[in-house]
Amino acid sequence: MELDQTAEDKRVKRSKAALRAAMVGLVLEQGYDAVSVDALAERADVTRATFYTHFGTKANLLTDVVDEFAGNVAAAFEASDAIGSDGGRLRVLLEYAGKWPDVLTIIVRGEGDGAPLRRFTARIAEVLVEDFDDQLLELGTSPQADRSLVVAMWASALAGAVRWYLEADEPSEPVMTANDVNAIAELGWAWAAGRP
Repeated sequence: MELDQTAEDKRVKRSKAALRAAMVGLVLEQGYDAVSVDALAERADVTRATFYTHFGTKANLLTDVVDEFAGNVAAAFEASDAIGSDGGRLRVLLEYAGKWPDVLTIIVRGEGDGAPLRRFTARIAEVLVEDFDDQLLELGTSPQADRSLVVAMWASALAGAVRWYLEADEPSEPVMTANDVNAIAELGWAWAAGRP
């Protein structure tokens, strides 16, 4: 009985992985709205019934793609010493952008009525709020602006930096881009514009 369960689990994992890959490929080729369940099933080499059993809707499948990616990025954040390293967490995120640009492209393009971008930005904000609170504790200060506003702006800025990185003809190395974004955040727009 255990062997049958293991074989079934492997088939389920394979089917879900194939459907995720099909979603990413088809959305990049056609855009989310043009992707059909039939096309997803055909590309993944599964039946429509298998699609509906695992995900139920296209939106659920796209959410699963985003959540899997965001979970991997969050784990990479935790596994690295990103906060104290050159470029910080943004460097880690940009390194992921270089390794898995297709999923991030779908996210930052706003496919699926922007739901993946909002979901991903919210996941980034979850990490940033912890960092912000840690910094406040370390400095022994109170925020000068509403905490949720600070975190929302920074999360959106990071998502924008990732989009720029993915769309740039010749982006710089992740650490250089991350350092530039972090400097803009710390020193402001006037500094970025070259004002003394």
